[in-house]
Amino acid sequence: MPSRSQRGSALVMSVIVVLVITVIGLAVVRFASREVAGASASRKTQALIACADAGRQVIVSRFKALGISPVSLTALNIPMDANTRVVGGHFDTSDVQVAQVSYLPEASFGPDRGAVQDISNRVLGTGGGGKPMKVVVHCQQGGVGNDPTTGRQLEVEFGLRFGI
Repeated sequence: MPSRSQRGSALVMSVIVVLVITVIGLAVVRFASREVAGASASRKTQALIACADAGRQVIVSRFKALGISPVSLTALNIPMDANTRVVGGHFDTSDVQVAQVSYLPEASFGPDRGAVQDISNRVLGTGGGGKPMKVVVHCQQGGVGNDPTTGRQLEVEFGLRFGI
């Protein structure tokens, strides 16, 4: 009689084992798809950061053109690759063009000359000079049709002092 009460237990155990393995397999697939999505988003973000850095380098290289004031430079509109552009303007605007380079007040950089200072973060003997400027670099990636504002965007504003 005891053998009759255990009939079919192997089938029940195998179904339970298959269900457990299925749940573990689904969890692994879900985790892997999230990792792939995260890696893809990170790659796109790194591409936008590289685009902004390239735009910054292009702007600064144009400062060196003789006879041209940095604030009179035309806004960038440069394709970096088939999907990414460096443009003038601000985030989420396709029709507003702003000056990519503008002068800042003289006190924008560095400590007040009358304040107590240390020399750890200063280059002495340069004679100072140069005008403080704000530079805007805006990168767009992707977009639907002719509307680039539907894709990923990154805008970087940075300050620098350029000149002698």
